[in-house]
Amino acid sequence: MLVNLKNSCISFCLIALISVGKLNALEDDSLPKYKMCVPHSVFNACQHLVTTQPSEHALIECVPARDRMECLEKVNRREADFLAVDPEDMYVAFRMKNEDFSVFSEIRTVEEPDAEFRYEGIILVHKGSNINSLAALKGKKSCHTGYGRNVGYKIPITKLRKVGVLQTSNDPSLSPVEKELKGLSELFEKSCLVGNYSPNQEVNQVLKKRYSNLCALCEDPVKCNYPDKFSGYQGAIRCLVENGGDVAFTKVIYVRRFFGLAINGQIPITEAAADPNNYEYLCEDGSRRPVTGPPCSWAQRPWQGYMGNADLNSRLVRLQHRIEEFYEKAKLLDEKTKKEEATKLWISDKNLVVSKKDHALPGEHLIKAQYKDVIEREGTTEQKIRICVKTDIEMRKCETLKNAAYSRDIRPEFTCVVSSDCAHNIASQESDVAVLSTIDPAIKENNLQPVVFENYHDSHVIVAKKGLKDELLRKITLQYDDADEKSYNAALLFNYKRDSRLCSSLSNENSQLRVVRASQLALKTTDEHDELICLNLVRKSVTTTDLSDCKFDATPAKGVFARDAVRGHEFDNIVHAFTALSSKFGATGSVSDVFELFGEFEAGQRNVIFSDDALELVSDVNTISSVDENLYNRIRCQK
Repeated sequence: MLVNLKNSCISFCLIALISVGKLNALEDDSLPKYKMCVPHSVFNACQHLVTTQPSEHALIECVPARDRMECLEKVNRREADFLAVDPEDMYVAFRMKNEDFSVFSEIRTVEEPDAEFRYEGIILVHKGSNINSLAALKGKKSCHTGYGRNVGYKIPITKLRKVGVLQTSNDPSLSPVEKELKGLSELFEKSCLVGNYSPNQEVNQVLKKRYSNLCALCEDPVKCNYPDKFSGYQGAIRCLVENGGDVAFTKVIYVRRFFGLAINGQIPITEAAADPNNYEYLCEDGSRRPVTGPPCSWAQRPWQGYMGNADLNSRLVRLQHRIEEFYEKAKLLDEKTKKEEATKLWISDKNLVVSKKDHALPGEHLIKAQYKDVIEREGTTEQKIRICVKTDIEMRKCETLKNAAYSRDIRPEFTCVVSSDCAHNIASQESDVAVLSTIDPAIKENNLQPVVFENYHDSHVIVAKKGLKDELLRKITLQYDDADEKSYNAALLFNYKRDSRLCSSLSNENSQLRVVRASQLALKTTDEHDELICLNLVRKSVTTTDLSDCKFDATPAKGVFARDAVRGHEFDNIVHAFTALSSKFGATGSVSDVFELFGEFEAGQRNVIFSDDALELVSDVNTISSVDENLYNRIRCQK
């Protein structure tokens, strides 16, 4: 699954050039061999694409992993040699063992092949304005690319806070996110800062109402979201030029585009939208520079790149050549399927691979770009959300979750606590939250409240061979996935509905009666001679689109639970953090290839902390399973 390619580095496979054993012609022991780790979600695309690109430079084997977090572990353990990463992944590597990783190649744009960093954040002001220092920004009107974005939000927040211009509250009830928004609201008279301040819409609306001046300069201040004329790289400049802004935070290349200036020495390809002589860059020291000359950037974001372990450092040259060769050849693919796979792997005509002459340690690389400060900008004293887990494998997943979330700007930060009784642990204030079944009696016993719930993207239904007699329908055993709790519970619910008084079930692989996922009906993987058996035992065609009375869901949902005393800002902080976690790492998350929140965490280990088949975390109780404790017990004959 590939989502939000614009924000996610799905380039990890683009250099997975040759899968050893796939091409007999390339089985040459004289060629150096490399193992590249790739998330399993793009492994097949990687395998298909590499076979079209024979080379004399190197043999590379694609090594599948759960996600990029596991790839970092595999590279560190020498189960793979390298992987492709975002700067945020470089930060995780730095926190793991900085001396053992190095960045050796980068994916840059054709437009800026010699730029050392991907983003150069700048401050743009009117020429002749009275803004001659960062302190002079107080009370001015600001224009931003959007909430949570690098040059328009993260970098300004980091730098202005570091020099003392942006003041953030010490109120412990405020989340790091709200502290930043409150600080910006107090620093600037008006702003245009569009976007979702929280993935949870209730929290988002509360924050926008509370800090409404941050939306006052937008095209639509009420919506304060994309699309907006005054958002994005050029929109922030337009806000300064056309809508009364005093200062714009944006990116150098878009300044040059907006004002019709040459880029990388090339003749301008756009007409000037305004006179460049009327605008200047504001530097950190308060000096000014004309936009027609070299800029003064105050922080950068590194390019996406390729990072390997220390064992790779002495044999990089042929690998670097092969990476560059493969990328350029992949751009020329004509076959539709291969072209689509190349696109999935972030191979674009707009990009190219540049080998670094001197490989860089990830920590040093981030510090040089001043991007480590951006990731860590809220400091280490902020409130943390303590997640309680019970087992060693849950602790391993929690630690991975914590590292991935922190690097991807999810705040408050998570930390992990182990206990054999998480509900009591929360009640005694030794931890803050735990993931529990909604029918767990410990919830009531310890006076806990739900924060968010798992939402599932599929249901189970019962199909039978057409012509199966009613008498037999009420007696025969079922075929189901006995390793899937939801499938087993669906079988128990069917037994209950047909009054078979069976409080347990054994799967019969030869049965004419099967428990299947509803998605199998949509995919038409069921036999055309099958029919659907609904809750009232009425039969329907397997092609029906109305499954409202045919779903055999008998597994209570899981939820994140906290102390009942948690209220107000503190409660909103937890909701925000978990919905942000789901928004980024859930089944359809923007960077689910970085860390899989749901799904098998380690081989053979299912439903670790969260359910494998969960789709997202939601705060709306109306979206979760309606299975209650009484039904759950009845199908087991416990009541």
